[in-house]
Amino acid sequence: MEALRPAPGAGSKTEWLLTFTVALALLIPSASLVWRFSDVPSFGDLHDDSVYYASAKSLAGGGPYRIESLPGEPAQTKYPPLYPLLLSTAWRIDPSFPGNLPIAAWLSWLAIPAIVLQLAWLFPKWGFSRRQTWVLLALFALNPYVLLFGAQLLSETLFLALVLGAMLLVDRGVARESLPLILGAGIVGGLAYLTRSAGIALLFGAIVYLWITGRERAKQILYFITGMLPFIAGWMLWSRMHQTTTNDPALLYYLDYFRYQLYAVSFSDLHLVLWKNADGLLWGMGSLIVPRVADSILIKDLSLALAVAMIAGVVRLVRAGHGRLFALFAFFSCGLLLVWHYPPNERFVLPLFPLALAGLVTEADHFIGLLRGALRHKQRDQRVVAKLMMACAGCFAVAILGLQAYVGIVYLPQNLVEKRAAKRERQASYEWVRANTPADATILSADDPSMYLYTGRHAMRRTLPASLWYRSDHTAMVDWFSHVEPFAQQHGLAYFDFAGVDIAQGLDDDDRDAVAKAVKDSAGLAPLFHQGPVTFFGVRPAASDVRRSASRPHTTDLPPTR
Repeated sequence: MEALRPAPGAGSKTEWLLTFTVALALLIPSASLVWRFSDVPSFGDLHDDSVYYASAKSLAGGGPYRIESLPGEPAQTKYPPLYPLLLSTAWRIDPSFPGNLPIAAWLSWLAIPAIVLQLAWLFPKWGFSRRQTWVLLALFALNPYVLLFGAQLLSETLFLALVLGAMLLVDRGVARESLPLILGAGIVGGLAYLTRSAGIALLFGAIVYLWITGRERAKQILYFITGMLPFIAGWMLWSRMHQTTTNDPALLYYLDYFRYQLYAVSFSDLHLVLWKNADGLLWGMGSLIVPRVADSILIKDLSLALAVAMIAGVVRLVRAGHGRLFALFAFFSCGLLLVWHYPPNERFVLPLFPLALAGLVTEADHFIGLLRGALRHKQRDQRVVAKLMMACAGCFAVAILGLQAYVGIVYLPQNLVEKRAAKRERQASYEWVRANTPADATILSADDPSMYLYTGRHAMRRTLPASLWYRSDHTAMVDWFSHVEPFAQQHGLAYFDFAGVDIAQGLDDDDRDAVAKAVKDSAGLAPLFHQGPVTFFGVRPAASDVRRSASRPHTTDLPPTR
C-alpha cells in the first residue's frame, strides 16, 4: 500500500482518505453494470474477446497455450498469455460455457478499481488540487467507454492498471534513488507487456525518462531493462519456437502480429495508413469525451477539437514538469498506432485516457484563466466577449456531460439489453449446428471463437485485408465478402455461417445488401438453416474435388434443411 500514499504536497492524510473514499464511490456504476450484465451480452462482438476466452480454455485444461477454436488448434503466438491466464481462472472454477462468463466478467472488472485507486494517487502528484483530482477521477470512472470496456473481456484495462503501477514505481524509485524499486518497475512493465505486446512502448518511454531525470541514469536504465527484458525475450522466444509455419494471410492474422503487419501494410499504402490512422487516433481520443453515438460531421469535428485541446494540455503539463513518463509512453504508443494495420479507436487509445484527461483539464484551466483575465479588462467590449465565451464554454461542458450521462445511464444499458436479445436469438443457430453437423465439422464464420465455444466445432474467419479499407475500394470489399467458396474449399471448411456484414468494417448499406444478395444467389452454397439474420450454408465441393471423389463409394450428403 506504500505506493498509494499521497505524494509530497498532495495534501494531508485526511484529504487522502477523503479522495480514497470518493474513488471507491465512483466504482459503484461500473460494478453495477457488470452485475446487471454479467452474462456479457456483447461477448464476441469485437472478436478479440472470444479469441482470448478460447485461448484461456486451453490454459485451464492444463494443455499448451493454443487457439482451441481454430482448425488444427495451433499454438497461440499472437496474444501474450497473461490476460488469458487470468480468464482461465473462470474455466477452472466453472468449466461450463457460457455459465462461466460472469466469473470472467468480474475477474476482468477488477482492473477498474486498480486503475482508479492508482489515479487517485497519481493526479495529485501531477499538481492537481483535491477538487481537480475528484473531477478527473469522476470523468474517468464514469466515462461510458470505461463502463463498457470494464464490462467486457478485453485486455486494455488490465494493461493500463499494470502500466500505471510500473510508472508509479519508476517515479518512486527515481525520487528515492532506489534501484530495487526501479527493478520492480521493470518487472511490472514486463507483466504489462505479457498483457499486450504494445507494452514495448513502456520500455522505450522508461529508458528515455530515466536518461533525462535519473541521477544514476545508467544504473537505473540497466535495472529497469533487467526487470522488463526477460518477459519480452521470453514471450518472443516462446512464440518463435511454437510458431506455425505458414504464409497464409488468413492464419497469419491469428498467429503473428509482425508478419501480418508486413502483409497488410505495403509501402505504397503507407501514406494512406498514416493519414487515416492519424484521423482515427484523434477521433478516438475525442470520442472518449464526446461518445460516438451517431455518424455526424459535427460530432467528429468536436471530437477532433477536443483531441487537439488534450494534446495542447499535455504539452503544458509536461512543461510544468508533470506526467513526463506517461507522455513518453503515449508518444511511443501513438507511433505504433499510426503505422498499425487497423485504425485506432476508443478501445485502443483507452490506455492513454488518463493522460488525455489530465491534458484536457489542464487546457481548460488555462482557457478559464484567460477568460478571467479578460473579465477584468478595462475595455467593456472585451469583458462582454469574455462573458459570452465563458457562457458558450459552460453550455458546451454541460452538453458534453449531459451526453455522457445519457450514454452511460440510458443508451449503454439499452444497447446491452438489445445485444442480450440478439445473443439469445443467435444461440438458436448454435444449437442447430450442434445437433445437425458432425463433431469434426469445420466452419467459416465471422464469429469463429463463439461458434467453437457454443458448439464445439472448429471455425475460422476470412479477415478483410486492411489495404482494401485504407484504399476505400468498395468493389473489392464487396467481392471479398461475397465470394467465400474458394476460401472455404482451400481451408477445408465444409460450412459457412453468414450473419450479414458489419458496416463498421467500412462498407455502407448498399454494399451490405449487395453482399447478402451475392451470398444468397451463390451456386456454391447450399442453404441449410435460416433464422433471423443468420443463414447457415453447406459449402459445395469444387468441381475438381467432385471428380477426384467420384470413384469412391461414399456419401457426403449435407444435413437436411430445417
